[in-house]
Parts: sequence; C-alpha cells; structure tokens
Amino acid sequence: MKRHISIALVLAAGLPLLAACGGGDDAVASPATVTVTSQAPAPAPAPATVAPTTSAQAPVAAVSTPTGVDFPMPDMTGQVLQDAQDAMQDLGVMFSTSHDALGSRMQVLDRDWQVCDQNVPAGQQVTGNVEGQIDFGVVKLSESCP
Repeated sequence: MKRHISIALVLAAGLPLLAACGGGDDAVASPATVTVTSQAPAPAPAPATVAPTTSAQAPVAAVSTPTGVDFPMPDMTGQVLQDAQDAMQDLGVMFSTSHDALGSRMQVLDRDWQVCDQNVPAGQQVTGNVEGQIDFGVVKLSESCP
C-alpha cells in the first residue's frame, strides 16, 4: 500500500527575507509543495485460533432459545477450569461457579485449577436459564482429585 503525503511549505515569515536576498522588489516567492511517498507494509492478517480438542471430546452444539439454552452437558472432568468455563460460555452459559473440592480455597487464577467433578452429569440435557447453576469441583493442577 502506498501512502502519498503532500506538504505545502508556506514560508510566510521568510518572504521578506527572500526578497532581501537579491530578488529585488519584483521577485515573487511561491509556496513549495513536497510529496513524500513511502512504502508502508500491509497489515498482517489476524491468525486463526482453534480451540484444542482431544479425540474423546466431540463438539457440542448449543441452541440458544428465547428462554435460555438447550445442549447436552459435556464432560468437563480433567479440564483446566478456565477452559471449562470458556466451553460453557461457548454453549451460552456466561456464568458458572466452582468450589474447592479439598477445602475452602478461592479460585483466583482459574488456569491453575482442574475440574474433578461437575454437578450436572455429562450427557444430561441442559435447558432454560441456567446462569450460575452449573458448578465445578476443582483442585489445583498439582493436586489429585479426591
């Protein structure tokens, strides 16, 4: 992509000085026009991102209805909590909850936790407005599920 920039240099303050430099009274100063051409690189296209899946996971189709969602609950056990939450959002559930399966710790950084269990069994049909009703039992990635 070429970019043309025209710059008009008007030396209004310098006009009397130019006349005094030997042009006499009949010398006329005119504005100069400079065109600068630069070769700007074309913006790079955004890379496509694909969510990783394993052969055991089949994509789940969600249907958004006026009264909520309609999809079979996927098996989220073994997933990183953040990935499980992202999957729920892709299915139309914007708010899910989680709890520490080994105690009462808060999940501050969801990428540091893995899902051990879920309150909605895998394969069960999820319908309606279920915001905040899907809950994951989690432990830290370095821990074993109970």
